[in-house]
Amino acid sequence: MGIKIALKERQRYIFFRIIKESKTNFSQKTILKSIWQSIWRYFGMKEANKIGLWLTELNSDEDYGIIRCSHQTKEIIISALSLVREIDGTKVVLSPIKTSGTIRSLKKAI
Repeated sequence: MGIKIALKERQRYIFFRIIKESKTNFSQKTILKSIWQSIWRYFGMKEANKIGLWLTELNSDEDYGIIRCSHQTKEIIISALSLVREIDGTKVVLSPIKTSGTIRSLKKAI
């Protein structure tokens, strides 16, 4: 008789800055779409299927966002953020700043 224990997957939170050439504000949907396109383009569908990605916070006025992902896909997300060059015709850089296991410590950094 075995006992199965469901382990909760560890989460990571990634704080990133949005550096853009114009005063354009992007919606959560637009940012997420660009990140997913980057993941599909550079890592393929096989890796994209493994990724649990949530944009937990987006502040267009301060130009930053916080993404939640699993600890196993953190490096892929960071790379995908760095590879986004354009959103809706506006040149951008999504610059990962800090990674943490809790959102509270990221809020302190902001």
